[in-house]
This record gives sequence, structure tokens and C-alpha cells, in this order.
Amino acid sequence: MSLSFAPRGLLALAAILYVVSLSLLRADGPNDNQPGKVRQVPPPGIELSREVRAELLADVERQRKRLLELAHPALPPSEQRKRELCEVLSRGVRMTVDTNMFYRDDEVAAAQELLKLGAERLEKLDAGASELELLGATLPAGESSLSKPLPIVGGYRSRIDNSVQPFGLVLPSGWRPDSQEPMRLDVWLHGRGEKLSEVAFLRQHSRSVGEITPGNTLVLHPYGRYCNAFKFAGEIDVIEAIERVKQIFPIDESRITIRGFSMGGAGCWQLAVHYPNLWAAASPGAGFSETTEFLRVFQHEEIHPTNFQQLLLHWYDCPDWTNNLRAVPTVAYSGEKDRQKQAADVMEAAFAARGMKLPHVIGPDAEHSIHADSKIEIEQFLSDALQDGKPRLPRKVDLTTYMLRYHELGWLSIEGLEEHWQESRVQGEWFEADNRIELTTKGVTHLKLQFPEVENDAADTTAVDAPQEPIAELRIDGQVLQVASDWPNAGQPLRLLKDSGGEWGLDHSTEFELATAMRKRPGLQGPIDDAFMDAFNMMPSSPPKASDAKKTPVDEWATAEFRHAASEWQRQFRGDPPVSDFEGGAPVELQKNVVLFGTPSTNLILASWIDKLPVEWDDEKLFVNGKSYSAKTHVLAMIYPMPLAPQSYVVINSGFTFREYAQLNNARQVPMLPDWAVIDVTDGATSELPGKIVDAGFFDEHWQFK
Repeated sequence: MSLSFAPRGLLALAAILYVVSLSLLRADGPNDNQPGKVRQVPPPGIELSREVRAELLADVERQRKRLLELAHPALPPSEQRKRELCEVLSRGVRMTVDTNMFYRDDEVAAAQELLKLGAERLEKLDAGASELELLGATLPAGESSLSKPLPIVGGYRSRIDNSVQPFGLVLPSGWRPDSQEPMRLDVWLHGRGEKLSEVAFLRQHSRSVGEITPGNTLVLHPYGRYCNAFKFAGEIDVIEAIERVKQIFPIDESRITIRGFSMGGAGCWQLAVHYPNLWAAASPGAGFSETTEFLRVFQHEEIHPTNFQQLLLHWYDCPDWTNNLRAVPTVAYSGEKDRQKQAADVMEAAFAARGMKLPHVIGPDAEHSIHADSKIEIEQFLSDALQDGKPRLPRKVDLTTYMLRYHELGWLSIEGLEEHWQESRVQGEWFEADNRIELTTKGVTHLKLQFPEVENDAADTTAVDAPQEPIAELRIDGQVLQVASDWPNAGQPLRLLKDSGGEWGLDHSTEFELATAMRKRPGLQGPIDDAFMDAFNMMPSSPPKASDAKKTPVDEWATAEFRHAASEWQRQFRGDPPVSDFEGGAPVELQKNVVLFGTPSTNLILASWIDKLPVEWDDEKLFVNGKSYSAKTHVLAMIYPMPLAPQSYVVINSGFTFREYAQLNNARQVPMLPDWAVIDVTDGATSELPGKIVDAGFFDEHWQFK
């Protein structure tokens, strides 16, 4: 039942060109279509001498200890965040050493330079420097403003795994440290680079201003947690990096754009359709916008997904979400001779099918690069789109979703679906003249309407007040609802619920009931991969020692899968795997997702929760969805609301679900398992799946087996 990628034929593809500034998407050859023969990503680096390795790690350790000396639990968050601007440099060196990602001798010199910069920042931190001073965001002597764009590097502590992740920034010419004028923010997503270690990334963005430097615009370059096309944790990296930059610089939230080229173009499409609330405009170039056709055209392979994998393709197949770009002015770019023009062609067709028009700039005679004349055309489009900024309170909303991770636009939030992985849509309009709201829905059961409180500012033409008078009429799917006589008031939400007969009414559930009700809702909808887009802790199994009892195939498998999950989290998502010794007495952090490996016999927490999960599992039998399996050779992988705290997940026997074969091409990096799966471990894991999937599926909207 694996997702099989079969070659259609052999094709000699273009030679690999690794350029750090663009990190062009690798033109993978037919050898990368063989799941049984997978090269390593990231590739092995050069062997460091024992002396060089020891010197680098000793310097990293000195800076770690110095940070501890300067830390204090009573420090306010703003002071704690300063430490991240120092730690990001030494951690970047440590990660590059730990994952063997030095590829040239000059990268060792770059690591030494970063450690020197880290030491300098620590001295400044000790002296009470500001964040701008730590970043090096200062003016040369004698200048009243920057005479040219300035590249700098920073970092933030991710809520996912508590790791400090890097980002690059480019300050525009004319910038002044004392300016409080909110700036436009462009987010630029980099291309594929299998050798793009933290050291390589930090060196690049401390020296180069990159592909774009629009006037009066701060440009953010997220790392995206390495080479995943800004999916999963890479997607969250972009969101977290933006939030961190907003804590340092005044940002005009009505003028934030998402941009990128090659792999970054793919990331741009994905982030644009998933977060239409955030972006004032989007500018994707090349890359890919869906999975099946791209791999057929670019990689010359056919994929054969199972039924559940076909549904999971909706997650990152952007044509399905095209309606959301009605709220995001978008201009696509392609080189005339670039095979990755396919991405924009697919989206152009998706736009047309929905009565929309996608502006598509094509670089004449260009291959995989951005034509100079096209840059001018793109910048003009963005300048025009951003002239008035994104409206804070849109009159119309049109939101499509397939999963409740993505559920917001303007004053509308979709809070429940009839069935996940089917197209669900809400179209709404607020008629200001008579203070009336009309909504039409498809596939939706729960809604939340909430008008933001907006401060009046005569100088701000984008500021639109929420209704000043109570809503006179709320009509949904032709049905008129009576709402509170004073709604909206003080930014209070209005919750709507559709009953089993299809009738809408007001949902008077309390916040407590919403938090504990067993139904899928935003942030608690699965599938397995969703758990690794927020804070989590992992717990390995504790199989019997050889002297006590013979390990079963399941015991061996669970130990290997835990090691695989932890190792691949570090290698592919550049995190420090958060492992907790719950069996040693460490408390379960209820606000974090818990990832348990093993069986009820080899995992203490799983044993204590098994009677609260919808399965039966002992040493002999695994009973799942009405079927029984031998517990000696079968194991359960699953995501489910945590028994002690159903606002969080418990995950059983899985890390993120794409494996080594998917790492060879970013379009393959899609979810490989749904909400639950029964795995026969007899033959072990492959480069595509953790074992033979004998049954799998999704829970219904109330977390019950379908």
C-alpha cells in the first residue's frame, strides 16, 4: 500500500548546478526514481580533522556556558530573546558539525567567523546592547541612514522543539535605527540546496543581499528548516520568523508579501493559499504547485497513491485551494524555457477554471533564472498591489479548506467540517449600508464570526471599523438567524453550528466544552504529520533486556523507528529532538503533543492510556477498527487527542511520515500516513514506509473509526 513512484523511462537530465544564492532545484535523474537505491540527503561532507572538530566544538561549548552565565530566569522575554541572537551562531556551527555538512575547506573558515561573531555578540549582550546592536543593524560612522542595503543574520527559539533557528534579513538603503515608520516586509523563500547547512546559510545571509532589494522594504530570508519546500515544520518556520522580526522592527502588517523562486516558488504557492489572511501579495517563481503532474513532467515518473494518500495530496496540492487567492493579489513568474514553468501553467488553468485570472510574467528566452526585465514587471505589480495595503476588514470573504489547520480569512473562521479532505468552502459578505451579513457554505458544520477591534486613524486609509451598529440580519444558506441585539460588541465572537438536519443555529458552547469536546477542530484535526508542526516531546520504548526476555520483532522495530524519527528530525528539520524520560518520572507536559514509541508492554505512558484509546492492545493481540492482528508482528501508528489533555495530541509509533525516498525531490515530501495505520513489521521499514501497511484510514469528525 505504499505510495509507489515508478520511472516511465530513462532521461538524461541537466547537470546539477549548486548555487548558494539561488540553490536551484536539483534536476534529479532516473537514479533518483529507485526507492531501493536512495542516496543520502544531506550528502556526507568532508571529513574534519580531529583537531578542527575539537576546536569548533570547544568554542561552541564555551559560548554555551557563557550564555548560561548571562541567563537569569527573572529576565523579561525581550531580554531572553536577545540571547537567541547570540546562540543562533554557535548552534549553527554545532548542527553543521553534528550532521557532517562541511563540504569545502572555506566552510570551516566560515564556521570560525560565525563563532567569532557569536563571541562579539556575547560581549555586547553582557554590556547591555539592544537587539539592533546585537544584530549589527547600525549605521557606519558619519552616515544618517544606510547608503546601501545591509544584510544581517538573526535567530529565534522555535516553539516546536525549543531549537534556535536562523534567519537572514536585509535592511533597505535609507533605513535609520530611530525610525518608527512601519515598513513593508517581503518574505523571500530560497531554492533547493542539499548542502545548505546552517553555516552555509548564515554565511550567505551575512554577506549577500540576495535576489531582491525593493526600496523601503525589509526582506526576510527564512531558513525554512533546510530543504523541505517550506512544508510542515518548514512552513511554521516562516510564520515564526515573521513574528520574531515584528518584535524587532516596525512592520506594516497590511504590506507583507510572500515571494520565492524554484523550491522557494513552490513554498510561496503553498503559503499563499494556506494563509490568505497574512499576505498582501504573492510572487511565486518556478518550483512546483502540486505533486502528481509535476513529478510526471519533471521527474518522468508516475505515482500510484493509495486511497488515503490520494486524499492527503490535497494538503499541498495548491490548485485545490485556488479560491483563497482571491484575497491575495498574485503574480507568477516563469522562464520561457524552464521546465518548471509547468507550476504556473497548472495554477493558471486552476485560476481560469474558477473564473479568475492569474498574471503570469514569462522571462523571454530564460531558463531557470529570473529575467532582468521580468523583475521590473514583477516589482511594478507588487507596488501597485500594495499601494493601499491589505484591508483589515474585508467586505467579502471566500475561503476554501480541506483541513482545519487552515481555517481563517478576515472576520471568518471555519471551526468544523462535515468531512476532512473534501472541499469545504464559505463565501460571505458584510453589507455595510444596512449592516447585514450573508453566508453560503459547503461542507461546513461550525463557524466563528468575529470583527476585529480597529483603532481609528485618519491617516490610515486601510483602517476600517467593525460595524458600529448591531448586525440587523444574518443570513446563512438562505436561513435567517436571530443574533444578540448588541452583536458585534467588544470584539466578541459569534459561533454558528449546523445540526444533523442541516439547520443552522447559534452555538452557545462554553470555551471549556469546546476545548474538551471530542471533535476535529482547528489545531486538533490530524493527520499524524500535524503533530510535528507544534510543540512535541518524544518518548522511546523500553523493551526487555536480553537477559530478561527475548525481544519481539515489534520491540526491535519500535526501537529502530524511534532512533530513525529522532535522527531524521535533526537531519531533515534541523531540530534538537525533544526526548523526555517520562518513565524516569518526568511529568507529561500537557500543553505539548506527546509522541510515544513501543507497545503497552514497553511504554509506561502508553500502558496508562491504552484503555482511553479506541483500540485494544496486549502482548498477544492488537484489535483495531473491528479487526484483530498478532501483536508479535503488528504495531499501531496513530494520532489521537491526548487522554489527559484533549487539546493536544498523542502520537503512537511515528515521526513525520515521509522517508528517505521523498527527500530526493521536494514534491514527494507529502504525508504518507493518515490518522491511523496498522503496520506489519515482519519485513522491516523501507525508504518509503515504516513497514507493510495492512490497514489505514482517517477518523471521522468525532475521532471515531469510520
